[in-house]
Amino acid sequence: MTRWALFEELHRAALPITRPNPVVVGWRWRYEIGAAFALPLVGYVFVDGLGPMSPIAGVVIGLILLWPPVRSEVWGRIRCVVTAHRIRHGFVEAYIVSRRGKIPVILWCAPAPFGERVWVWCRAGTTATHIEQGREIIAAACWAADVTVRPRDGSPHWVLLEVTRRGRAGAAQPPEPRPARGLR
Repeated sequence: MTRWALFEELHRAALPITRPNPVVVGWRWRYEIGAAFALPLVGYVFVDGLGPMSPIAGVVIGLILLWPPVRSEVWGRIRCVVTAHRIRHGFVEAYIVSRRGKIPVILWCAPAPFGERVWVWCRAGTTATHIEQGREIIAAACWAADVTVRPRDGSPHWVLLEVTRRGRAGAAQPPEPRPARGLR
């Protein structure tokens, strides 16, 4: 390690990680806040408007619990919410922060056959190399087998993280990502 790299690591370690403001906290917890308001409202509408033993409520709950494609989609979305929180925690633990103490921004998380794909926007002062160096810590924070870091060609501040939850026989790398809508 060169003196400059050692100095940079010492400087990064001496910086405090800043706390997010209330708007950022609200954005990060938007799904949980929405569920906290929507679930009681939906329950009230079903019970009050349709009666306590509504066949429609039974069909919807049965559809979610018993039909494998719907159940896997719902479970994949829940995993995405948890994975985004765990990646943020992994960024903090791996000390992937800018000079102002800000972690990279998680823009989108989508379920994939092997786990999740997460688009990250690196703030000035953080790079895909920093994320690559903290890959093992992020994987441990996400309870994952591995995290693959793929910077986007021509836009080094866009990084695709592929969180691998289960191994694939004969595949050393996750499949090539499809371009996400709106990010190209």
